[in-house]
Amino acid sequence: MEKIRLHSFKLYSHPQKPLFEHLKNVGNTSRRIVNSKFLENRELFAEISYLIGVSHDFGKSTKAFQKMLKTGMRSEKARHGLISSLFGYFLIKNFLEKREKLDKFWYIPPISWIVINKHHGDINDIRDEINKLRDQRNINLTKEQLEDIKDYNELEEIYGKLLTVIKFHDFNLNSFFTLNIENLMRDIYRNVKKLKRVKNLDFYFRILFFYSVLLDADKLDASGTKVPSRIALNKRIVDEYKSFKFKRKSDINNVRERAYLEANRSLKTLNIDEERILSINLPTGVGKTLTGFAFALGLREKVKLKYDFEPKIIYSLPFLSIIDQNASIISQIFDYNGFPVNSESQSNLLLKHHHLADVKYKEISDNELYVAENINSSILLTEGWHSEIIITTFIQFFHSLITNRNRAARKFHNIVNSIIILDEIQSIPHKYWLIINKTISYLTENFNCWVILMTATKPLIFAENETKEIIEDRKSYFKYFDRVEFKFRLGELDFSKFQELILKEVNKRRDEDIMIVLNTIRASRDLYNYLKGVLCRERGLDPEDTIDDDGICELPDLELINMSTHVLPFYRLARIRRIREDNKRKIIITTQLVEAGVDISVDVIYRDMAPLDSIIQTGGRCNRNYGSKKGEVNVVLLKDENNRLFSTYIYDPLLISITKEVLGEFGDVLSEKDFTFNAANEYYQLLKERGSQDESRELIDHLKSLNFSETSNFSLIENVGTFSVFIELNSVAKECREKMEEIMKAKDFSKKWKLREIRKSINNFTLSVNYAGNDLSQLPPINNLENFRYVPIEILKEWYKPDVGFQPPLQDISIRIL
Repeated sequence: MEKIRLHSFKLYSHPQKPLFEHLKNVGNTSRRIVNSKFLENRELFAEISYLIGVSHDFGKSTKAFQKMLKTGMRSEKARHGLISSLFGYFLIKNFLEKREKLDKFWYIPPISWIVINKHHGDINDIRDEINKLRDQRNINLTKEQLEDIKDYNELEEIYGKLLTVIKFHDFNLNSFFTLNIENLMRDIYRNVKKLKRVKNLDFYFRILFFYSVLLDADKLDASGTKVPSRIALNKRIVDEYKSFKFKRKSDINNVRERAYLEANRSLKTLNIDEERILSINLPTGVGKTLTGFAFALGLREKVKLKYDFEPKIIYSLPFLSIIDQNASIISQIFDYNGFPVNSESQSNLLLKHHHLADVKYKEISDNELYVAENINSSILLTEGWHSEIIITTFIQFFHSLITNRNRAARKFHNIVNSIIILDEIQSIPHKYWLIINKTISYLTENFNCWVILMTATKPLIFAENETKEIIEDRKSYFKYFDRVEFKFRLGELDFSKFQELILKEVNKRRDEDIMIVLNTIRASRDLYNYLKGVLCRERGLDPEDTIDDDGICELPDLELINMSTHVLPFYRLARIRRIREDNKRKIIITTQLVEAGVDISVDVIYRDMAPLDSIIQTGGRCNRNYGSKKGEVNVVLLKDENNRLFSTYIYDPLLISITKEVLGEFGDVLSEKDFTFNAANEYYQLLKERGSQDESRELIDHLKSLNFSETSNFSLIENVGTFSVFIELNSVAKECREKMEEIMKAKDFSKKWKLREIRKSINNFTLSVNYAGNDLSQLPPINNLENFRYVPIEILKEWYKPDVGFQPPLQDISIRIL
């Protein structure tokens, strides 16, 4: 066969990109990713990732695909996933045979087939995928494509050069074209079925790893996106920041400093080979954010010294309301130490990733700010978690471990070899404790991760012998804190009577901030409107004249603040900031969105009945900074006009039952030091004994059986009956909505990227509404966006109030808000 020179290659993978260049780049990037990891069998897995990379688009060499690139005309013969996966399987099996490693690593060729076959889509159940190998139409199509490809002589030149890189000189490309393709398909079928029969988590996670590596390498090269360089960090930046920020000595600051020093001293004796699931269990208000972050930086240095790699730090939290808060603290640490991340983020140093985050990826080089050249590159770098420190949600993190989705799985290789902080871990529903235990344990044992669990109420997700307590005498910290008195009034109370009670408390406790935490939006809205009406009437004010630009009812002597997830997100954040910063007295009516991690402090709390860990977390917002006067948390049992307890709308009856049982052992009035630590332990022990883990067991079985589609049953938030509602709040919002409509008229893939480019603006004006018995059909839909409606500016006042948020006219919303 006549050899042709490199510059004469005619095959393309994408417009303007030669197939050879793309395969080479994806192979090299894949190998580089794996070689950067500290893993067992790293050298072999790097070579396998390279072979997956250089074979993943083999099928693009068909005439039909090349014609499609030029004309845009699609055809059946232009499909390239299946034929590429057949070639990849054959190539990798041949490679392992030549290296005499096939017996030990028999599972690698079938895994490679799965990864290549689905690199342009989500992974479905493997049984369904292998059944396609028996479909005569697929067999016939593959044979036609092979005949077509034979005509391209340059493939021999391409693979001659590509395989030289890993010294695979003895591969004969012609052997693939001359084999019996049906025998090859049968061989793949048998080996993939064998993967399923073995039923262990190894194969699920190895598929996820190789899939992630290929997806990231492929998309980065196709978009021309370069991964930024790594940045060195050290623990001392937190020490420096603390010495500047906390100069004033106080009893609580002394306790915070003691916990900080104790946690970081423990690094000296920490056995990082065996102690990989770590726990920081301290009361609320002890400064777990700074302690945990400094500990993670110190652990990163220790890992670097021993294993010669620097783990990324993934800081994951349950709620958006605390992500921005914690990101701000970490940003201030970097800012004080000379890192330019505050006003213009250095994304490869500190990256926020959640659905409201800005997708513009920024990098500082030579003191100049560079923004990724296009929105596609920004999205790829952001969603791929290419940064030293990633701050993200539990949704983003756990749904990248338990997933079949292309987009979610792509970041998985950047979770490998990381330090993972799971803050407020008690927010994980009990039904998922077992699967979280198994997946986290697998990461630490097989992918060299370290996990730091942080909480004031430590759930029994892991057994005592599975975790290492960083604060050994943590009970002494709980004994020290006696900031709050808990009062349990568990006789059923009509909501109308409760409203009158709160009004009396507001008028009696004239120097105290009060927060009322209710279980439904309807209840919080009704109480707020009741108080607003009475308090304004008592002061001779028109209620509508008291609402300021942040949607706060501003009265001469107090601020009346409503917060729920029916208030647009940026208004909620503004109100949390005002609660922290304003000196005026505050009366706050809210749902459970404030109960974990939000850094606010009030004097008195009323909390409708909830699971015990939620009650304790809510108590953490009371007298948080240990003022001279003891705080008060009152727990009540509220019922609506139908005699139904509000708690039954949103909580599992088992959780409430166990809570009542535990409270029955402790009494009606309890001090924080006598209650929090002991009650939480007993609550979690009973929950572990009585709660069902059937959902976890089913999901684990699906993972082991490679039933990837079933991972959709894993959902940290239940979204039954959810609509996205866009609020045309002003002319800016209206312009944004009109732009969305215009983008959706496009008939090509450009609309996907254009929508992502304005996603932050869209999210600023969008609510996710779970509804019960509410007819939203009166609201017009946004064209071609399923379950997306909008409130036109012309009827804004009927549907959205600046203070209470979304409120359909004459309708009742009684729903769960997470």
